[in-house]
Amino acid sequence: MGMFQHHGRTDLPGDRVFVSSGYGIGCKLFQIERNGQNDLQASLIWETPRLKAKFTNVVHLDGYIYGLDDGVLVCLDLGNGQRKWKRGRYGHGQVILAGDLLLVQAESGDVALVKVDPEAFKEVARFPALEDKTWNNPVLAGPYLLVRNDREAVCYELALEE
Repeated sequence: MGMFQHHGRTDLPGDRVFVSSGYGIGCKLFQIERNGQNDLQASLIWETPRLKAKFTNVVHLDGYIYGLDDGVLVCLDLGNGQRKWKRGRYGHGQVILAGDLLLVQAESGDVALVKVDPEAFKEVARFPALEDKTWNNPVLAGPYLLVRNDREAVCYELALEE
């Protein structure tokens, strides 16, 4: 499986909020500020139909957003919303960050590892983790990867970098 280290934080810059929806809607990036009356207000920075994350997680790292656009993995530039690439069919799965890899739980039950690189898509590994469809989030806790669907739950032990 290779070696990687899990990172827990994938936050945006402190005053930004990213939202996305499926069903042809897409995503938006907002900036949250206080106005003269000290009330919070949101202003739209950009919007695009190029990432329609229906009910899946997205990941932010180093100024780029990675997520499943109706089942295909996409990399967006956080600064302007422009798409860098769109590749890899995973269905309505889930994505988490593991070091410099995206761990993608595909809807089919497969787990894929994809290099975090805004310049190019590169799937580096893939294995059949579950035998049936899943929409559930995977969990990485130390060296243990937990995956499940409505029929089974499986725990894999992975190699981790120190």
